[in-house]
Order: sequence, then C-alpha cells, then structure tokens
Amino acid sequence: MTALDPRRGYRRHRTIRSTRLRPNGYRTWIHAAMIDWSAAGASLSCPDNEVPLGPAILAVSPLGGTNDIQLACEVVWRRSGQLGLKFSPGTPKTEDNTVDVR
Repeated sequence: MTALDPRRGYRRHRTIRSTRLRPNGYRTWIHAAMIDWSAAGASLSCPDNEVPLGPAILAVSPLGGTNDIQLACEVVWRRSGQLGLKFSPGTPKTEDNTVDVR
C-alpha cells in the first residue's frame, strides 16, 4: 500500500495487472498494464502514446476468474508511456448504447 498523498481523496495501491483499454470510437482493444489503482481511478503503462483523452472501457484480467472485469472510465492524462484513468459510475457501454460483452 502507498501512503495517502494529501492531494488525493483515496489511497493508491501498487499492482501489476494485465488490462485492455478501448477508447470511445475504437473497435479494437489496446493492451496495457495497470501499475496502480484507487477507488477513483488507475494508472496504466501503455506503449501507445496516441490514446485519446476521453471516455473508454477498461477490461481488467481477473485473478483466478474466467471473465474480464469491465469498468467505464475516462482517460484524463497521458505522458511518457503512461495513462491516467478516472473511473466513471455505471455500466460500460458501447457507442450504440448497448452493454459491451466483447
């Protein structure tokens, strides 16, 4: 566990988890690694510096499970191979407003 930074409302947790990110408007997934997370968002290590800011779906590989955990989020920053995500309330949706099941 990481100490609570005075600027943050939630404690960050370091991790290495396999994830995939699909920004709004993309048909394919971008592979990335989650490097830390909190109740409010996550940081990803991602070689693709062209990921746009804005709404996205984050698929997190489960620990011992069979299905990805999908979370609605927003890409809020990017720099030097890293992305910052803010989790959004609600169920992840595709562009045509249907629930994304892959």
